Amino acid sequence: MDITIENSTELGVGIYELMKKTIYKVQKKRLKKFLRCVDLRYEYMTLLEQAELNKKINTEEGQEILANFAESILKTTSDRVCMATALLYCEDRDFNFDDTEKITLISAMKELNDDILDFFLETANLSRQEVRTPYPRAGINKQNFERFSKKRWDKEAVFVYVNDLIRLRLLLPDPASSVGAGEGSGQDWSASFGITNRSLKMISLFRKSEELLIEA
Repeated sequence: MDITIENSTELGVGIYELMKKTIYKVQKKRLKKFLRCVDLRYEYMTLLEQAELNKKINTEEGQEILANFAESILKTTSDRVCMATALLYCEDRDFNFDDTEKITLISAMKELNDDILDFFLETANLSRQEVRTPYPRAGINKQNFERFSKKRWDKEAVFVYVNDLIRLRLLLPDPASSVGAGEGSGQDWSASFGITNRSLKMISLFRKSEELLIEA
């Protein structure tokens, strides 16, 4: 027999109602947080920028864009992601993202939490190699792993997060196609990936969101 609200037990109905209220409460809280972040940015916008934003909000296209941002906000638990979404929505003058970059960011933000975001920010501190590759290459290996292990990430987390960030298109696949472990004892290993200027621009967005939350 299929379990539905109609044929479930009284306890089941109670749990359903509680879950519905909880989901609504969480969604309302996250949306209010996003609107607060937008308000914080609104104060620093010029009158022309404010007028353009208000004009955009009142168009069908603008409301569709707002709906996409709202969907992203409802799925993240990170305050920094929430603020970064507000910066992106308000088209903060410090950044110039094209439509493709915006789509990538909005999609990725749905899956970002503070831990993977911290990891992403840390990758910006790695040295980059730009010789004989289509885009800059960086990697985490035995030699530089300590900076990650000190911040709570073990080797498994490194490989998982690198793969997740590539899937979200915040990092790119290794241009030299050499992600993996070394031969023999397994003591030599590397998780390599592409980190472009676009990746660094996205990192700058998240860093600014972090700074604004501290100042707020």
